Amino acid sequence: MRTEVYKFGGTSVGSAERMAHVAELVGTHAVNTRLVVVSSAMTKVTDQLVAAAAAAAHADRDGGMALVEGIRTRHHEALAELGGSDDVAAEIDRLCSEAEYVVRASVYLGEVTARARDRLYAMGEKLAVRLLATALRAHGLKAVHVDADTFLETDDRFGEAEPLGAVADRTIVATLGAYLDAGVIPVVTGFVGRAPDGATTTLGRGGSDFTATLVAAALRADEVTIWTDVPGVFTTDPRVVPGARVIPQLHYREAAEMSYYGAKVLHQRTMIPVAAHRIPVRTRDTFHPELAGTTVDGGFTPGSHPVKAITAVKAQSLLAIEGKGMAGVPGVAASAFRALAERNISVTMISQSSSESSITLVVPADQARDAEAALKGVFRPQLSRGDIEEVVRRDGVALVAAVGLGMANTPGVAARVFRALARERINVLAIAQGSSELNISLSVEEDHAPAAIRVLHAEFGLDRLDTGADRQRGLDILLLGCGNIGRAFVEQVLDRSAHVLERFELDARVVALCDRTGFQLAPEGFTPAALTQMLDAKRAGTGLGIQAGGVATDNPVDMVNAATEWRLANPVLVDVSDASASEEAFLAALRAGCDVATANKKPLASSWETWKALAEAQKSGAVLRKEATVGAGLPVVDTLEMLLATGDQLTSAEGSFSGTLGYIMSALEAGERFSAVVRRAVDLGYTEPDPVVDLSGVDVARKAIILGRVAGLVVGDLDVELEGLVPDSLSGLSKEALFAELEAFDAPLAERVAAAHARGERLRFVARVEPGRIVVGPREVPAEHALGGLKGTDNMIVFTSERYADRPLVVAGPGAGIDVTAMGVLGDVIRIAAERR
Repeated sequence: MRTEVYKFGGTSVGSAERMAHVAELVGTHAVNTRLVVVSSAMTKVTDQLVAAAAAAAHADRDGGMALVEGIRTRHHEALAELGGSDDVAAEIDRLCSEAEYVVRASVYLGEVTARARDRLYAMGEKLAVRLLATALRAHGLKAVHVDADTFLETDDRFGEAEPLGAVADRTIVATLGAYLDAGVIPVVTGFVGRAPDGATTTLGRGGSDFTATLVAAALRADEVTIWTDVPGVFTTDPRVVPGARVIPQLHYREAAEMSYYGAKVLHQRTMIPVAAHRIPVRTRDTFHPELAGTTVDGGFTPGSHPVKAITAVKAQSLLAIEGKGMAGVPGVAASAFRALAERNISVTMISQSSSESSITLVVPADQARDAEAALKGVFRPQLSRGDIEEVVRRDGVALVAAVGLGMANTPGVAARVFRALARERINVLAIAQGSSELNISLSVEEDHAPAAIRVLHAEFGLDRLDTGADRQRGLDILLLGCGNIGRAFVEQVLDRSAHVLERFELDARVVALCDRTGFQLAPEGFTPAALTQMLDAKRAGTGLGIQAGGVATDNPVDMVNAATEWRLANPVLVDVSDASASEEAFLAALRAGCDVATANKKPLASSWETWKALAEAQKSGAVLRKEATVGAGLPVVDTLEMLLATGDQLTSAEGSFSGTLGYIMSALEAGERFSAVVRRAVDLGYTEPDPVVDLSGVDVARKAIILGRVAGLVVGDLDVELEGLVPDSLSGLSKEALFAELEAFDAPLAERVAAAHARGERLRFVARVEPGRIVVGPREVPAEHALGGLKGTDNMIVFTSERYADRPLVVAGPGAGIDVTAMGVLGDVIRIAAERR
């Protein structure tokens, strides 16, 4: 049978109701298991006993007695709810009478000795185990209370007693083994031990946890579970970072470091007994036992990042010993530590320059004055000679630590720490990192500690779920839109030899796909075979949300939220859809630190409020790339942004912004019928899914709005002066019905093309953007004009600016086609990759 030790904290046994819940939990887990239960005192009872001792020390007999009487009443009331016996009631009275005796004796003596204090403080646990054993028996379990000061052998350091090693192990086994062999659950007082002369001792900080691990080690238990009121060990303090998550697994050393730097986890010495025997310790939530909690053991889980937690300890002071005369002089550090040790002052961090001209120590703030006096005293001769120039004390300091065994042999962790802090303008006062690279510790001003914790927690993605692999050079793509352009984009990404992503040593993978029916998500990345299978099924008519493993939804924000819950590597949302709801997906992505590359014009050409919201969301550091929204694969937006970045000012932009309409106008000029040309353009994949979006000029109008907003020529919502080749009322028709309707436009358009030709002009679909105005529609231009010479799907944009006033800047090239558009989006992804390198 397995042997396990359960320890319950004060909140878990804080009332009769909670003890009954504990009894039910123990009953569920005690099947085929030899179980030892260790209990803390009921909530606040130890605090009341401490207050009673303080009252006695100040000769406040009545105050101390009143506190003990309140404890007596509380335990009797709990016992009544549990249906306890007269024997247990008598035990409560006996223990409380003993506590009253200690208070009276201390008042009489005029002091509370360390021995008396331990005897008084132990009463909380002794009372609790009697109630908890009663609750277990009421639940049908065989249980008996056992006071640890009858068997757990310790030294006589009252208040901070140390177990006596092998002696303690033997008495633990002899006492508790007998109960386990008899099928009885011993309910043991935590925090309590026995001095060599039989006096009651207490084990100090984390004492009940320490009792549990000591018992587990002696019994060679299979596991220790610390039941508390939180779901496990968090990546940082959730009060500082609400997005902190429970860490599934920690190594003993990681947990020890976190404890040292202020995290609410097992105290370092608590883990020594179990670490020696590789016994795992789990921390779990009593009130949510279905949660797995955190396991602390000898294993190492590298996960998707080398840093597992960010911890901090406040109320520290920094002491700097400075002087050029220290260089090369042996024993300076030794003298400093000896002086502090003589005053029982613990050093929480040390940092020393290689020249030995400066030694920086960090100590608890309440010991800072003593530490300063000790250092000035020991170095008085050196200070008088000038070998040491000064001993400087700086109060109001906090220590922040990044902890994780995975930091060892992982380059760049310290660089990321300092870059992240520098972005937030947080100054580092001192830094220390051991050769084991288990943690990076740094001191900052105490007021800056919360910001430092938040920025480092975000930098290492600790608020996200772990994908299980460290991919610092990865590029994770969330694809919105899985039609022809989406398929072409995926093929280009998978064919790494066909593009330059490999230049940046980035391993690109697709982690999420979304269409109108829902999404598919694989945080570890889809295999090429899986992608092909899903896209083939999509082409055959089975939407992503309907396919196996899919999540049905009509809102792409759901995909973004689900994907960004994970710790992705340089995530980029790629939108090649025509979804109007993309704007909310963009905002969700940017706010979650996910970059965006889009060919979808609708979000950027919608309301001015949306445009401003998207600009505001990018202030968090994520970027939105939109090259493919205006010129497909042409560098239109990139060229414009370069002009603006170098101080130029655009006065107008004019041109043919649609490769689709350029193709149609060229074919009309060659004498083809309008309806036939549109049919061919649709078959070639040049048009939007609804061709009327192109033919009515709506698509060009959207491009013009985006260009005008980027250039700063259009501010606010603006009505575009729009003339289309067909009215937008034809939108929504089936393709065959639309083609039939388009025949009515064949003759009028042919006549207009011929009339222009007779005048030496060419009919082109032109957009013009100028300050506060956008005009879009078919326009006759001279044959010798740059626009007049356009052929096929070529686009042309003419920029007139302060710098390019006499000779405008022209950008021209192919502007339509599935592969061209997909490559334009991929170009934006590559730019993002270059920025993230």
